[in-house]
Amino acid sequence: MQGWYKHLGSDALTTGTRKVWDSSLGAMDLIGMGIAALFAAMFGSMLGLGGGVFLVPLLTLFFGIDPKVAVGASAVCVVTNSVVGSSVHMRSGFTNIRLAMLLQTTTALGAIVGAAIAVNANPNLINGVLGLVLLYAAVSMVRQRRIPVPNAPPDAPDPLALRASYVDQVTRQTVAYVPRRLPLGLTVSGGSGVLSGMLGIGGGVIQVPLMNLLMSIPVKAAAGTSSLMVGMTAVATAAVFYSQDKLDPRVVVPCMAGIFLGAQLGSQITRRLATQRLVIVFVLVLAYLGLSLVLKALGFDLPGQG
Repeated sequence: MQGWYKHLGSDALTTGTRKVWDSSLGAMDLIGMGIAALFAAMFGSMLGLGGGVFLVPLLTLFFGIDPKVAVGASAVCVVTNSVVGSSVHMRSGFTNIRLAMLLQTTTALGAIVGAAIAVNANPNLINGVLGLVLLYAAVSMVRQRRIPVPNAPPDAPDPLALRASYVDQVTRQTVAYVPRRLPLGLTVSGGSGVLSGMLGIGGGVIQVPLMNLLMSIPVKAAAGTSSLMVGMTAVATAAVFYSQDKLDPRVVVPCMAGIFLGAQLGSQITRRLATQRLVIVFVLVLAYLGLSLVLKALGFDLPGQG
């Protein structure tokens, strides 16, 4: 696992305008990426983040893959993770489809802009920005643990008919909510789309804290709604990377297999795990990955990283 595709141009042969990737990866390398993708998808589906927020750092830090190749592969895998994970969230009642469609209008446009930036960006810039985003998300979730979202009263203002409810299987109580601050939510969703397209993370790392902290949506509902949104956002991102020859099938295929299995496991676990435990896991993992990426952008690797 030493420095795969560290420099994209030196590891690919060019035929016409298309790239033909080298075949130096062994079976254990492919299995390792598949296992990493499985755990990334499991965490991502549990938290509504799409898996890419974990997959890109894992591929970059522990497998030495060029950040642009990792982002492109992640964008494709996020679509798979979203399809599998969001179906389970929808059956559990966590997904607010009307809200997802509304926020997606600005998120998708932002993703196209972000992907166009990423294909021409310096790899260290991608690592550094992603690291800062992960650290921000970890801090946001620590704050989130202290901000309860009470049930919305029946007469709460709801001009766009976005009110929704679900039964929390941990507490056996019905949770009702009405999204608030919609103009601000749409604006920040556009920004999360830019980061999603640039970093291949699906946007959930911004979207989940946004919906909980700014729009007063419970964590599980935010995760379920985000899980649906990140797939649509990743489609726009993947299309841009494909048009620029930044998708490597030898990275994409094993990751998709792991993503498919991990997304199903994560969605099942979410229904039975207390919200507080989700937040604790989220904070610890993202803080480590975020710090690692910032250090890597500055030229430092932690022990065990390539």
